[in-house]
Amino acid sequence: MSQQFHKNGKDTSYGRVFRHENGLVCIYLADGVSLNLQKAQTLVEDVRAIDNSGKARLLVVQGVDNDLSFEAQRFLGTTKGLTHLALVVHSRFQTEVAQIFVKLINLLNSSYEMRVFHREKEAETWLLSKS
Repeated sequence: MSQQFHKNGKDTSYGRVFRHENGLVCIYLADGVSLNLQKAQTLVEDVRAIDNSGKARLLVVQGVDNDLSFEAQRFLGTTKGLTHLALVVHSRFQTEVAQIFVKLINLLNSSYEMRVFHREKEAETWLLSKS
């Protein structure tokens, strides 16, 4: 998928990234996307292009059949520039994998707090309470 730029974000090979009017940076992952290290680096660059404050609050909504390589998990776990990450999952398997990622970022002493949610509205409410 080619990148299409929009006023507050863009469509990318991994999905859509944009700044919501409430200030959150949102990523909707496309179905079937595998995030390897290179795509994870691009994702972080895209987030920083939208919010370079060093205090981004990130809402990530998974698609169907997404996966994240260990290298990408490690990179994302040590990335600076975020304060909070809310991951919205849709299946039991995504929940289990996300919980492993939460444990990994805690082991890596990540600079941001991450939580897993099943409902987008709850994730958004949590992130907005962290402003």
